[in-house]
Order: sequence, then C-alpha cells, then structure tokens
Amino acid sequence: MRVAIVGGPGIGKSTLVRQLGDLYHNGSYGEGEKGVWHPDVLEDIAMGRNPVGVTAYFASLYDANYRDAADRDWPDRVTFFEGARITLEAHIAEYPEEYHAGLRKVLAMGDRWNPDRVIVLTSSTATIEKHIRHRNRPYELAENMVRRFRLIDAAFRRLAPQYPNAIVIDRDGMEFHERAGLLGIISAARLPMFHEIPYERLDR
Repeated sequence: MRVAIVGGPGIGKSTLVRQLGDLYHNGSYGEGEKGVWHPDVLEDIAMGRNPVGVTAYFASLYDANYRDAADRDWPDRVTFFEGARITLEAHIAEYPEEYHAGLRKVLAMGDRWNPDRVIVLTSSTATIEKHIRHRNRPYELAENMVRRFRLIDAAFRRLAPQYPNAIVIDRDGMEFHERAGLLGIISAARLPMFHEIPYERLDR
C-alpha cells in the first residue's frame, strides 16, 4: 500500500512521513530539504522565478521515489511518500496565470504514481505560522511562507474532491511527535494498523 502525504508549506508533511515510516517499519520517502535540493531551487522559490522548472524539479524528485518503491510494494507493506500529483497541481495557485499552461504539462509526470491513499493535511494559518516560526529556518521568511500556505492550502481543499483516493485531515491540535497524533491520522485515513514492537519490563 502506497500512502502519499501532501499539504501546504509548513503543515508538517516531512515530520509525519518520517514518523509513520518509522512506526510501520516499512520505509518512507520524503522530498528532502535544503541540503538535498539543488542550491538554485530555494532561491528561485523565494524570488518566484522559474516556476515550471521548479515544479518539474520536484516532480522528478517524487518520480524517483515512486520508481524506487515500485519493487517493494508488497500486499502487507505500507510505504509513505511526501508528494503526489495533487501537490504539483495545488502549487500552480502560487504562480501567475501566464505560467499555468506550462505547469499543467508537468502534471503528466504524476499520472503514473497512483498512491492508494492521499492524505491531504490542512490547518489554520495560526498553526502554520507557529510551526514555521518554531523551526526558524534562516532561508524561510515567515510572512512569505504564510502567504504561500494560504494560496496552496486553498488549492488543496478545492482539488481534493477531484481525487477519489484523497482524504482531507485538519491537523489543528495534532502533534506528530506524539502517539495520539499519529493514531489520529491512522484512524482518519483508515490505514491498516501497524505492528507494535513488543516491549517487556525485565527489571522486576
């Protein structure tokens, strides 16, 4: 089973992908961050440049992950991915109309990924601003990130009904570093339960 986790910037996708991958012990595929991406990508995102090239770059990252996981898609395995076709489509909202035709051509890369479930994370902008300021990344301007989040989050909410395997989950009040938050996602997304690694007290 392939499960994609998507949402606007700062929503907690990377954390959730990593935590669920560790919980299920089946592996996970994030999109990476500053040290993984080509050095020019962050600058172009910040300046609003090269939107088609930026989108094609992330599509290629996702494509590499889905291709790598193809040989490991066993019936009893749950593998988590950051990113899906809806991600590429939702990010079109942050760019001017003149780029939309080129951006829509990039969407075709996502047609073959076909995750079994797409978890669309959403939340209030207050939650996002808190998370962005808390992680305090020097290359992220909080005001710009919140502006981008509002545009992209609205696009995700609009697009989700068009994807039959998508489930929208409001993550307000959910902490992905806590078991309760992870169980809330598993239940809301109707994922098969993970196998708990047994723990035994031996000092009594």
